[in-house]
Amino acid sequence: MVQFLGVLNHPNLAKLLGYCSIDGERGIQRLLVCEYMPNRSLEDHLFNRVLNPLPWITRLQIMLGAAQARIGLSTRGTGSPVTYIVIYRDFKSSNVLLDEDFKPKHSDFGLAR
Repeated sequence: MVQFLGVLNHPNLAKLLGYCSIDGERGIQRLLVCEYMPNRSLEDHLFNRVLNPLPWITRLQIMLGAAQARIGLSTRGTGSPVTYIVIYRDFKSSNVLLDEDFKPKHSDFGLAR
């Protein structure tokens, strides 16, 4: 799955840049490195009182973008020669990251199929 996500390029997914897996005395330890998302997670903006509240139009755009991606991530119409669908099953505010324009991107693909 990690190799697949490394080549997957979709506007609603946080780009996977690299990974590391080490088998140690505590079992297999894994680390995923994704693109930097300067506006943190949706959870941070909803529950962190230090951050300024998001305007309602921005909240609506985030919800619509996250919902569109949640329905089924597909490469249809993205210019990719291969068509596939990623079923994202761990939808929660901490897994929705926000780029510099507050566009939502999904991360944490542990339960993706």
